Amino acid sequence: MSQADDKRLKLEVLSLGSGGLNVEGISAMQVWLADGSWLGLHPGHAPLVTATADGELKYRQVGDEIIVQVRGGILTLKDDLVSILTTH
Repeated sequence: MSQADDKRLKLEVLSLGSGGLNVEGISAMQVWLADGSWLGLHPGHAPLVTATADGELKYRQVGDEIIVQVRGGILTLKDDLVSILTTH
């Protein structure tokens, strides 16, 4: 397995109103954006800042697809760390 194959995303959803979510070992994820489109992310993706919408966040971890509901907010991606800050 190459070093690139070993890379994984880390996800943190931070909410001012309730508990958050922290997940490591993500091989791919999709999130619903404020403009109504899906954004797919993989390890090694370029840095990014964007607005997300209320809806599903899907991620793949150890071969399983997990779907969680998230509130709209601001997503940042840098160095394989995906952070979503919501106010709900």
